[in-house]
Amino acid sequence: MRNTLTTLALLMAGTANAAPLSVATDIPPVHSLVSMVMGDRGEAVLLMDQGADAHDFQLRPSQARSVANADSVIWMGPELTLWLDDALESLRGDGATMALLDIEGTVHRGYAEDHEGHLHEEDAHHDDDDDHAHEEEAHDAHDDHADEAHGDHDGHDHSGDDPHAWLDPENANIWVSAIAAHLTALDPEGSEIYAQNAMRASIDLENLIAKTRETLAQSHDTPIVVFHEAYGHFAGRFDVHIAGSIAFGDAAAPGAAHLSELRHQVEEEGAKCIFAEPQHNAAMAEQIAEELGLSVGMLDPMGSELALGADLYPALISQMATAIATCQEG
Repeated sequence: MRNTLTTLALLMAGTANAAPLSVATDIPPVHSLVSMVMGDRGEAVLLMDQGADAHDFQLRPSQARSVANADSVIWMGPELTLWLDDALESLRGDGATMALLDIEGTVHRGYAEDHEGHLHEEDAHHDDDDDHAHEEEAHDAHDDHADEAHGDHDGHDHSGDDPHAWLDPENANIWVSAIAAHLTALDPEGSEIYAQNAMRASIDLENLIAKTRETLAQSHDTPIVVFHEAYGHFAGRFDVHIAGSIAFGDAAAPGAAHLSELRHQVEEEGAKCIFAEPQHNAAMAEQIAEELGLSVGMLDPMGSELALGADLYPALISQMATAIATCQEG
């Protein structure tokens, strides 16, 4: 169910070529990447309310209809948006879908940090060697996935992969090509448009990576504290030192023991900045900042306060880099 494009789906798409493609997406960054590739050829529809918590969302009836009626659904995968998994199964059957976390070449990172708090490049692993095993595991364990995910929420087991993989623009660069191929299979007449748009997007993403490295050039050695364990992909790509996080990878509320450990780690490593997120109450970040004399910044990994569309993704990455650099300078 993760990535499907059946003969029936292709035939249905072929008979409806007169109408623009409609592609449903789970989160704003994915919506943005799809919009880059589709251009004016079709419409990308965002399922999740902008500003909502991606880890805990429920589809309204109108959004469920979008899932059922779209030509395809492009999403991160159940590792992030588990709420969409059952909807795809019940509403789409064998309809076309694509899970970006399953795309070959995607960089996967674990939640674990090393002893110094850095998330280094060597902690990343590509799908190249593990891709087939990864997909087999995804399908074989599919029925158990929901139970495991709920167990993770209760026990905060963060030994697995960090699903916030869009925060590494190298992944986005891989995905735009895959999105173009997926859309071409649905709409062969648009193949040239999709290929050209994907090529332009790839160039823009390479420039974004270079610009982000430049913005963060003086920020490698100053630790930061983030709201939740979502930034390993960004930190690993751009060598940002994360001293700790207030909440866990699923944004679940932390306990007293975790907060005590976080305060100790912040003092020990000399962090200067703590970052809240617009989707969550900033009170806890502000309280810790006041106790430890930290500056408070804002990181928006979902682009929840940005205008939807092709420009959202590069703006999201650029704003994160600027926020980190500016807070550390202060």
